[in-house]
Amino acid sequence: MKRALILCLSLQGLSLLPSVGAAHAQTVVDGSDKNASPFVKSTLHMLSTRFAEDHPKFRKITTHSSGDKQVVCGEISLHGSKVPAAENFMPFGATQGEENPLVYEPHTIPAALDFREVNTWINRGADLEDLEEMGCVPEGSYRQYSDHLNTVLQHRKTN
Repeated sequence: MKRALILCLSLQGLSLLPSVGAAHAQTVVDGSDKNASPFVKSTLHMLSTRFAEDHPKFRKITTHSSGDKQVVCGEISLHGSKVPAAENFMPFGATQGEENPLVYEPHTIPAALDFREVNTWINRGADLEDLEEMGCVPEGSYRQYSDHLNTVLQHRKTN
């Protein structure tokens, strides 16, 4: 993921890709961005730029410290409505000094998985694990995801 971002930024710097407009509005639907630090504003701007075509909406923005770094957590919706329903929001988080904010896009794990899809599902869970380590999702979220995925995989082995 980082390599893709670096490649895109490099190509954009060489004017091989169209540049993204400098201003992207950050719509925070619950006002949780009041008194936001420059780091929080920067994180929201990065996410707004990344998902510009979806006009993201944010809510539940919080910050806390992890060691000597600031962490921002919140929820983002890419749903087109002015005020999206609660189920349309996904958790995100960023650590100061890191390159890219993480967004966990939850997908329902199917009852059976094709062997070729297993790595995709494991990789989806990696973002959830990172968000849990940042303190952006409840402790045990990744374990619950992993246990469910393992149950599906074990079921596949017995069939």
